[in-house]
Amino acid sequence: MTTHQLTTAIATTLTKNFPNIPVHPANGGTTPASDAKGIIYRLLSAQLTRERSDRFVQSHAFEIRWLDASNIPDTLPDELLEALETINIEGTPYRATDLRWETEGTTPRMLVYYTMRTIKVSESVPAMQQLEQRPTAIKAAKE
Repeated sequence: MTTHQLTTAIATTLTKNFPNIPVHPANGGTTPASDAKGIIYRLLSAQLTRERSDRFVQSHAFEIRWLDASNIPDTLPDELLEALETINIEGTPYRATDLRWETEGTTPRMLVYYTMRTIKVSESVPAMQQLEQRPTAIKAAKE
């Protein structure tokens, strides 16, 4: 699974679960426009760490912000938690390892962390192969 696939799945999940609320990726700035409404999402970090020669850990952290701090629906934290707890990527469910709702600052946000372990699969090559031995006909030279 790639970071792009995960980001797309989060956008799709938010759009599906909040059909009447605008959902947008965060632009490069950290401060949204003062008149903005809806939900923005952004990737905070992505890491790939090697545990062993064939095992890796992928860690992704996302920030989901509700832009209208003066009008936060009472059920928003629970609805975001329910929507993002398990997301579907190409038929495979991925469960968040941590979800946190923070209200520090002017706009509340939810931090969502997804961690996956992956194993590098190498091509299987047979350890031994059979050799075929055929008798070769040798013609004796006539003298």
